Amino acid sequence: MDFNTYTANAVPEKYALAAVLSGALVKLIGMAIVSRKQRRQNTGHFELVGKVSDLVSFPMKSCKGIHHTDALCTDVGLEKDGLVDRHWMLIGEHEKHFNMRLEPRLTLVQCQSMGDILRLTAPGMEPLDLPKRPDLSKAKIIDKIVHDQPIRVVDCGEHANEWFSRYLGGKKVQMVSSSEELCTRDVATKARNWENTARAGDKTVFNFLTSYMMTTTASLTDVNSKLTKQVDMDNFRPNIVVDNDIPYDEDNWEEIRIGENILFHSVEPCLRCIITTIDPNTAVKDKEMQPLKILRSFRCRPPYGPGPVFGVYISNDTTGRIRVGDPVYAKRKL
Repeated sequence: MDFNTYTANAVPEKYALAAVLSGALVKLIGMAIVSRKQRRQNTGHFELVGKVSDLVSFPMKSCKGIHHTDALCTDVGLEKDGLVDRHWMLIGEHEKHFNMRLEPRLTLVQCQSMGDILRLTAPGMEPLDLPKRPDLSKAKIIDKIVHDQPIRVVDCGEHANEWFSRYLGGKKVQMVSSSEELCTRDVATKARNWENTARAGDKTVFNFLTSYMMTTTASLTDVNSKLTKQVDMDNFRPNIVVDNDIPYDEDNWEEIRIGENILFHSVEPCLRCIITTIDPNTAVKDKEMQPLKILRSFRCRPPYGPGPVFGVYISNDTTGRIRVGDPVYAKRKL
């Protein structure tokens, strides 16, 4: 591929700092304006709806998740031991992002934190070690389009590209990453086929929509009650799992609070695709197309088209640490 290359020091430090500060200011102003609006519209009280039962991050997009007992909620995803959710990814030919739909074997690639190193392992492959925080003054910075939005990323280098190409049977891919010094994507400006209900200041990096996705145990139990072969929550790749009693109750949550002060707001339900049919432990697609087939029979909702929904995309309004066992509260939609 012919990639357009930049050096990080092409932009003076003072402008980079100004960009960071202005982004933070936009987030704070957006949160203040919208929070006032929400208080006027929704005067309901938070009610206890469950507790956190699992926290999962996916440092490398489409690869295996890491389960945590606690993690830091940042503005761009869960962070643990210096690895932030979906901050590494593959780009294929024709500048398209390369995911599990194209190559299910990605789900067998595991991420590990090794000091300052991200270590990737995969069946039949030697470990691949990459710096968690590459030196941007020496890095190759490139402009890409991710989920129809522009973003500046770091090229992880030919060694990483060749490692993945060998694992994937010769397919040509490029591995890229992001860091807090680089730009993010504005969720509120992402084109949707329905109203985009994201708020000013909602941002993400490589996620499809928001930086967090939440599911509930009661919803999974209900889906499994309709299947002959049970599926695991890992089929749905959430970040935050809530242990609760009412199936699909998350559809009705507008504001969410974890513990005493970590606040989120719901953006839209998560539309499901063929990725849910891939066994996360074997990378084999289910021949019966489950659980997608059963979800299509009862979980399609207007205005979201023919795709069934399971779980919700959420964005955070405050940052901080959350833990398995933390109580989860919600204000219901009016």
